[in-house]
Amino acid sequence: MKVSIDHYENLKNNTPLTIAIGNFDGVHLGHQTLIDKVKSFKDTKAAVLTFHPHPLKVLRDVEFQQIMSLPEKIHYLNETKLDYLFVARFDKAFYTLDVLGFINFLKQLSVKRVIVGRDFRFAYHAQGSVSDLKAHFDVVVMADYKKESIRISTTYIKDLIYASKLDEAKALLGRPYQITAKVIHGSQVGHTLGFPTANLMYDNYVLPRNGVYDVRVKYRNKLYKGALNIGYNPTINYSHKKRVEVYLLDFSGNLYDEELTIYFVKFIRPELKFDSKEALIEQMREDVNLIKQASL
Repeated sequence: MKVSIDHYENLKNNTPLTIAIGNFDGVHLGHQTLIDKVKSFKDTKAAVLTFHPHPLKVLRDVEFQQIMSLPEKIHYLNETKLDYLFVARFDKAFYTLDVLGFINFLKQLSVKRVIVGRDFRFAYHAQGSVSDLKAHFDVVVMADYKKESIRISTTYIKDLIYASKLDEAKALLGRPYQITAKVIHGSQVGHTLGFPTANLMYDNYVLPRNGVYDVRVKYRNKLYKGALNIGYNPTINYSHKKRVEVYLLDFSGNLYDEELTIYFVKFIRPELKFDSKEALIEQMREDVNLIKQASL
């Protein structure tokens, strides 16, 4: 897959394309169905147009939580065997394009056919519709991707993750929910408890609810079992900012400044405030023993 990341005016292509347009956050099964349709046309190359940063983050000027980072999105889109991926920088010049300006941008990419969902809108203030596209391109409107009569969307999957319904999120993503995070310096309280944890810089990822999780941790292409805590450490070393800390089973070494990929497997229990340090340690032992018994 050829990847082009740039300001929209610099994104150009001379090969006829069938293209899908969207944020593709999560590259979930609905997205994959859309991409399969794009790839089904043999008279063109298969492409996706997406944006960075996320439009809602730019337009609302807020911290916007996403299922995946741009590098992860590129990785999973590459796995779908697309021919081209175009990532347009989502800035004022791009989001203020009028309908004709956006259509001319697609022509600049040699787009022949556009695959969209039924509610697709584009251009400044979402003024463009499917009918506008049909005046210039072949257009295929895809039905909603549903499971048990529920429309599957990135928002729906986010809600599942927030609620720690990890198996349900996994079923719609087609893989376990994951985050990739850098290890930063923490308070090192875990060492005093016998469970040295890595403090993670979790950026703008969607996080499940506070509590302890059975996770798998990839570090330098090796997979470890892990116990991960999300929360504020209410028993010892209370934090005003939410923390994400992970303890790797059967690992010893320095992880500072290293990058870890965390795969969420199972919610174990909510974050609790214990009456004593000893009670916290005992519960942590029980959590780790439970994870030890699980398969890798």
